[in-house]
Amino acid sequence: METNNSFSMQRFILLCKQSLIINKKLIGISLVGFSGTLFIALIFLQSVNHFNNWRNENYMATFAVAFFSLGLVYSSLSFPAFRSKERSMTFLMLPTSSSEKYVFELMSRIVLFMLLMPLLFWIVANLEGAIVHSFVPEFANFKFSFGEGWSKITQKEPFDGWAKLAMVQGCLFVFIAPFVGASHFSKSPLLKTLFSLSLIMAGYALFTFLLVKGLNLEEYHPANDRVLFISNEHQAIASLAIGTTVINLCFLAIAFFRLKEKEA
Repeated sequence: METNNSFSMQRFILLCKQSLIINKKLIGISLVGFSGTLFIALIFLQSVNHFNNWRNENYMATFAVAFFSLGLVYSSLSFPAFRSKERSMTFLMLPTSSSEKYVFELMSRIVLFMLLMPLLFWIVANLEGAIVHSFVPEFANFKFSFGEGWSKITQKEPFDGWAKLAMVQGCLFVFIAPFVGASHFSKSPLLKTLFSLSLIMAGYALFTFLLVKGLNLEEYHPANDRVLFISNEHQAIASLAIGTTVINLCFLAIAFFRLKEKEA
């Protein structure tokens, strides 16, 4: 089939429009539900902190918990058609190419969430803060700012380009890992993904432990304090950034080829 080998922007836009028409009610309910839940949760958390003890750091901590927890669950719901054979056949037989379906899932489950969720949180947080401040005047620090929170994170040394890349790739990994799991597992993709990752991490930890013990590396102390090619914190952060980037790219490739395999 020719559409499986090409990417058409026109077909991709039609796919987005079709999904928006079908899911517009669900999207609206989800946005309103999230906004209302966040509004109530912020009031509760601020009241626990007696309002006057609430700071921008508390907003950032709340955002981080909501962002990563919801993102983890939402990205694990990627490729919803793969949850049943009937829906899977319908999805795979759509007159769109594999790349168009893949980009649509990637954009809707990861990119749009990472762009819209912070904006929605900022709007709800500032609106809630202004309303609560009108009733509770001692609630002075009611304005939320991402810029202030980001500046406090980046002012810590060292925080250069490699550190920023490592942070971005680490955040992306939280979304990409369940995204790949959703393309591979048909039932309970999030639980199976977390279980698989825990097994992989435990296996690497066991391998490292056996390697250190077997080669007696505990007594190895190089003169220049170099571990392999890493001799300082900057190189360690750069290695972490590069390694996480490679892992994310590999995971994205696995998800794409998994989709191609299902279409074959």
